[in-house]
Amino acid sequence: MTKILAQIYEAHHKEKDKYGFSHHLTMKGSFFRSSVGRGKIVLDLGSRDGVLTETFFAGNTVTCVDVDSKAIQSCRQRLRVTAIQHDLNYPLPFAAESFDVIVAADVLEHVFFGDGFLKEVRRVLANDGVFLGSTPNAFFWSNRLRFALGNDPHDFLDPTHVRHFSLGSLKQMLSREFSRLDVMPYGRHKLAHLQPAWFAGDFFWRASK
Repeated sequence: MTKILAQIYEAHHKEKDKYGFSHHLTMKGSFFRSSVGRGKIVLDLGSRDGVLTETFFAGNTVTCVDVDSKAIQSCRQRLRVTAIQHDLNYPLPFAAESFDVIVAADVLEHVFFGDGFLKEVRRVLANDGVFLGSTPNAFFWSNRLRFALGNDPHDFLDPTHVRHFSLGSLKQMLSREFSRLDVMPYGRHKLAHLQPAWFAGDFFWRASK
């Protein structure tokens, strides 16, 4: 399973020019850099080749994880950090409470069993640690229109997404494992902060036990 998934993601990243690229890099980099801080032991899940990791790794001890072996090799060479190939659909290969900060940028929508993944995040996160992440709003107003017209979501959403999050479903899933949760909308639409469920392009979160 892992070998096949690794091949699928490597092909997808190559075909879609994902190496060396991160969607909304400036905004995401600012959020994660300020939220991670410095002097932390950080786990970056789904790091790909470390493009986003580069915005917050300075001053921290970072471990990167991704299923794509090519991306992980590039991340290791690029940032000189610990970088491990691992399928996030399986338990994380780390001891309990190992990390001060865990980052999962645009990852939750890719894992088959989100609740199991979040239980693993909670397990390896320190009791006073913080879990940071982001996910696209699959129910952005234009996507809702496409759904209503009967279009296949794989035609206009990333085909590697196995779950499509709304603001409500994201909060519901995260709150099952984390008692303190702050979900923040991001988007260029002028109504992104007033009506985030409809007009935010992405959601960021900070969560803790």
